[in-house]
Amino acid sequence: MKTKNRSLASIKKEIGSKKKFLNQVHAARMAVRGYNTVPVAQRGAQAKPLAAMLAATPTKRTFNLLAQGDSWFDYPLGTDLIDCLHSNHGHTITNIAVAGSTLNDEAYGPVPREMFGLPFGLLQSDDPSRIAELVNRIQHDKPQALLLSAGGNDIAGDEFFPFINNSKSGLSSINQEVLDGVVNGTFKAAYEYLISTAIAAAADPKFKIFTHGYDYPFPDGRGVISFLGWKVGPWFDPTFNQKNYPNNTPADLQVRHDITAQFIDSLNAMLNGLAAQPVYAGKLFHVNLTGTLQSEADWANELHPVNSGFGTLADKIDAALQVNI
Repeated sequence: MKTKNRSLASIKKEIGSKKKFLNQVHAARMAVRGYNTVPVAQRGAQAKPLAAMLAATPTKRTFNLLAQGDSWFDYPLGTDLIDCLHSNHGHTITNIAVAGSTLNDEAYGPVPREMFGLPFGLLQSDDPSRIAELVNRIQHDKPQALLLSAGGNDIAGDEFFPFINNSKSGLSSINQEVLDGVVNGTFKAAYEYLISTAIAAAADPKFKIFTHGYDYPFPDGRGVISFLGWKVGPWFDPTFNQKNYPNNTPADLQVRHDITAQFIDSLNAMLNGLAAQPVYAGKLFHVNLTGTLQSEADWANELHPVNSGFGTLADKIDAALQVNI
């Protein structure tokens, strides 16, 4: 039986009953990420070059933003898009992103307890939802815009396996029917829920939402970390190996790169389509980052750019903010 998405009234009721927990989560976040919410004028001597740049560019504005997302907004082993938007462009950002999050987590899951070592124990059935945390922050902080990053983890790792046909099968490399069903069905519905709920929660005609759809990775087998048998990543290499797509030559890697690019293109096409819907006119904007990072050297591993790569991508997001807020 199909169930409907939760109403804003239901979410607000949850916020009221879980206020103490949500306040604890926010306090823990601020203890780690509070620097992102400090205006340029209050950042001290280290922000002098940024302040000088902003003063020399009077048309460039800084904004009060809220960010929900995955490791592209919360990458603990390097910089990320949020760090760059804060440090390079002067925006103040309340960041509730959690590395490893899926789109399913962000739309329908509970607030993670393990982030930053929050001492609240194991997940419980009555933990507040992430949609309640999102609505709570929108209504409390009143950001000018929401930044969303989601979808990459839903098709990486073990989830990547069913999307790829074996190279020896005689079939196309991608199971297009599965990809279309997930991106244009499951992903689209989850994004619509997040976007519509955020707009309703803001109740402000000037409130904006910005999405992005990643860039084309190089599935070369590099993960984030490997220590005593414990690994984070790689996310694509195991499936490509099992499905007989080798990585012995630059041409082999290009084949893998072109296959994953089709996933990124599909996600971007869906998000572009959402932004073009009349109901979201003037409210939702999609930033297409594809084609920005063009070499393997631009990537720290199979999922994350190097610091300078994140900086270049953040420049494009800032440009969209400047034009559309």
